[in-house]
Amino acid sequence: MSTTTVLDDLRSRILSGYPILFLRTYEEQRWEGELAELALDIERGLVTWSVTAGPQPPVSGDTTRLDTLDFLSKLSEYPPEHLFLLKDMHPHLSDARIVRKLRDIIPELIAQRKTLLLIGPVDEVPFDLVKEVTTLELPIPEMEEMRSELQTVLDSLAEKAPELTEAQTERLLKAVLGLTAHEARKAFTRTLQGVEVMTDDVFTALVSEKRHMVQGSDLLEFFDLEEGIDDIGGLDGLKEWITQRAQAFSADAQGRGISNPKGVLLAGVQGCGKSLSAKAIARLLGFPLVRLDMSALLEQQRGSSEHNLREVLRLMETIAPSVLWMEEIDKAFAGYEDEAGTDATMARLVGRFLTWLQEHKEPVFVVATANNIAGLPPELLRRGRFDELFFVDLPNYYERKSIFEIHLKRRGWRPDKFDTDALAQSSDGYSGAEIEQIVNSAIIESYSKGGVLSQDDLNDQKELLVPLSVTMEDKIFALREWARSRCRPATLDHRVMQLMDEEERLGQADVADGSNAAMAFKWKALAEHGQTDAALVEYVKFMESVTIAQIVDDFAPYMTTAGEFGLVLKAETKVVVWTRISQELADTISKYIENKRLYLHPTDSEPYGGTKHPNLPALLELPEDKVAKPHWMPFLLKQMPPIGSDKRFSRLTRIKMGR
Repeated sequence: MSTTTVLDDLRSRILSGYPILFLRTYEEQRWEGELAELALDIERGLVTWSVTAGPQPPVSGDTTRLDTLDFLSKLSEYPPEHLFLLKDMHPHLSDARIVRKLRDIIPELIAQRKTLLLIGPVDEVPFDLVKEVTTLELPIPEMEEMRSELQTVLDSLAEKAPELTEAQTERLLKAVLGLTAHEARKAFTRTLQGVEVMTDDVFTALVSEKRHMVQGSDLLEFFDLEEGIDDIGGLDGLKEWITQRAQAFSADAQGRGISNPKGVLLAGVQGCGKSLSAKAIARLLGFPLVRLDMSALLEQQRGSSEHNLREVLRLMETIAPSVLWMEEIDKAFAGYEDEAGTDATMARLVGRFLTWLQEHKEPVFVVATANNIAGLPPELLRRGRFDELFFVDLPNYYERKSIFEIHLKRRGWRPDKFDTDALAQSSDGYSGAEIEQIVNSAIIESYSKGGVLSQDDLNDQKELLVPLSVTMEDKIFALREWARSRCRPATLDHRVMQLMDEEERLGQADVADGSNAAMAFKWKALAEHGQTDAALVEYVKFMESVTIAQIVDDFAPYMTTAGEFGLVLKAETKVVVWTRISQELADTISKYIENKRLYLHPTDSEPYGGTKHPNLPALLELPEDKVAKPHWMPFLLKQMPPIGSDKRFSRLTRIKMGR
């Protein structure tokens, strides 16, 4: 749930007379500010209390610091229609007198339209109050809320702040999702100080800030994002697929209703890059990589396994977007079919995990690896749990050549000084891990002899190493035959790659001219195909600034734009933004304003020209006090926020117009 959704829920519950709400959060300061604004919106007084500061403002002007019981006893002295924000109440709820007092004052709270808001990181509600207290989880900031934290840091760096493109900004914001606003601000400050040019290292450093979130878990291991796509030799089919899926996590894709990719299962020969691919996928996505030890999970004591699995999956959703790496999943599920019939715990555990794989909505991308996929439960391989099933085979000639060059370069040796063509030609049947071992052993041997690495050293080590494809020839042959008709190959045919490269070059040449016409075509094409929400964002991007009247006219061929609804400022409901539009258009504009995808810029009536506008007195700026009578305030819609924007412009509400 978003901050806006929770605030709307809180508003509804307070106005409905809920006497006690327990708000669980680690972000006390941020939510105290949000609740203060909410109290102002619904015209309720707000009193805060803590055991150290006492009530603020004090009751009846008495500045004496009151303890918990005394403060609860004096709530009746405050006027009706007040909110009381009580900080860290959970330790006091073990006191039977305080629990009894809370139960005693509930009728009075309801009668005087007062609500207690108990805020803290722990929501341990005593059994006596379970039926009286409603617990709400207050969410951490979403991506658009993190944007203001990033802007604060950039402003503090002033002239030393790096120039950011929109794509780089989005990557930075995604990297800190899962952190609190305070944690994100510290992470931005630490990683952006002294940065002149944005590189991948900046993004990976931000992602590493989430390491502390999995500390203390025996089942999860956090990995730094060190390896990238360029560290993988070959597997171009997998690389192309994952690059396409990475785009589906963008804000633009989400705005078009594209669902989050769920994950990929990598099966294949040992030592051919499955684990390396998992690490490279996390770096490409820019998500933290966390490995789940499935075998340890399944070996937990009876009764604790299911609880541990729930906690693991909850934690992964908390730090999302993230990559959950499940290595050698075939070993964890070995014998599942036999055990499921006799072990109910095992059946429930696997069933819950499979359900989560299919149903989870948070952007948790699962990368599972397996050496022997034939032993996995059939239900695990069904589409919907994983988006694709790839087979990673022994590297071909081109891939072996690339792998030799990667490992030589990684160890400081220039690949062009060696005949990597000959090495690739003579190493048919060797895995990527075996090629790495050849290079590593040759370097050690040459160093121990006091010499310089040579072609002969590499050839000698190659001859000494017996590849797995020889020692386990039958098993690898059987695995390849099984995968031939069941899996998608991770390696593209080289001739197909050449054709694709040529098509890509031709495609780039076609797009190079007339970007303006392309942008105009894009929003119209989206609208024609029913993607009117995404089309609206592209339209504003193309127009740079636009009135709502223009939107009503230009989108009329693609959707119903006229209707009996209007938009007003949520904080100033007498300030009208526009009238006589459809419910769909009103909700779309309101959604994008609240999500900070579009922004309201106050203007005069000149941009509206002769356009028919609301027949109300025009208001060019908001006064300090609330507006007594309805006024129309002209706005422009833009993608960039106005300088020194008023918070009251960031939320709209839909109203139904009279006839």
